[in-house]
Amino acid sequence: MKGSVIWLLAVVVLIILGGVLWRRARHRRPYVIGEQMAQALRAEQLRLSQSKVGPSPLPANLHYDRSLGDLDISDPVKSLLDDELSALCRRFATSDPSGRARLRGSASLDDFYTLLSFSRRSAVFAMRDRRAEHIVDGLTAIAMIEPDRIDVRDALVALSLLHHAARVIGANPEDLFGTAAALAEPRMSQLILGFLKRPEDERDIQKSWGYTAVETKAGLGFLGWGIESYQPTYPLDQIGLALAQLMRGDKYQPTDVTLASNLPAVWLSSIDDGVLKQALTSVRAVVTINGNLRPQESPDYQSQTLIIFLAELSDETAAGSLFQLSEKKRNRPNDFAMVGAKEGRLFCLAVERSFMAGKAPFETPVTMRRFSTGVAEALKRYVQK
Repeated sequence: MKGSVIWLLAVVVLIILGGVLWRRARHRRPYVIGEQMAQALRAEQLRLSQSKVGPSPLPANLHYDRSLGDLDISDPVKSLLDDELSALCRRFATSDPSGRARLRGSASLDDFYTLLSFSRRSAVFAMRDRRAEHIVDGLTAIAMIEPDRIDVRDALVALSLLHHAARVIGANPEDLFGTAAALAEPRMSQLILGFLKRPEDERDIQKSWGYTAVETKAGLGFLGWGIESYQPTYPLDQIGLALAQLMRGDKYQPTDVTLASNLPAVWLSSIDDGVLKQALTSVRAVVTINGNLRPQESPDYQSQTLIIFLAELSDETAAGSLFQLSEKKRNRPNDFAMVGAKEGRLFCLAVERSFMAGKAPFETPVTMRRFSTGVAEALKRYVQK
């Protein structure tokens, strides 16, 4: 269960965010979404066909739980699994080459994605307590991985976050990456060292890797970063985190908050598209908060998703126009449920739907009303500051 959830998550996230992350990356050759994971799965099947496959070196009774938010790197909470993986990384680093090869060969594709999650979390912990040991552990986790059995772009994202964290705390990325590369097998070693040789823009988490660092209540964390214009006058990152917290207090687990995203016209279309088009020209910035229904809420929880769009407009009239469109559309027959809210120049739209064909949304226009008060209060707190 642990493994399948983790690698399936990687595939889903890649599909959803592929356009955001990889259109911005300056790779020398084109990638096809899904191609890299398909190759990794074939390599994993080849490993499993071998006669001697050792037991996984990762703890069997611990895993990162997406439904509990363990894969969110805006505000991760240290867990027992983090400690166990840190100890494993240090055991790997002190092993001889043959011992490292055995550990690497006995780890599954699912294990590798657990290690990648650990490495991303380690970057956040390093920025918060300013300890380079977290970066060392995160890089060692990547050194344990065979690049043929992952989508290497996932490793590059983790490397970018660790590189950023090293700079934040004043550590030397070249030394840290060089030490990790010495522990890796040749292809992963080349990937780690190659990251250091990239131009500055291609190492920048915001310009090339779809993330940005923001201050949360618990300290620095990472939020997603899209490709749209982002010129807010309100602290939309903080409002987005507040809306994620509102989601967390309901039936949904937020999975990511992305700045510099967009408000797709499709959600408000077919009412008065002329008014909609005009209002959208006034958008200054958008934040998107994605969340998944928790398992205990419905047998169909895996297909149910809640998306909250937070938009700052140039004027209150445009925000009001979007709100009026949302009010008119939410009571029409749709394959989704929605509710809008407005405060000053801020407009917020919450949409719940199933992404599986033929599956009805978990929410209805009536049940979605419960979000109205909390969203309005969150917007009002910041508008009145």
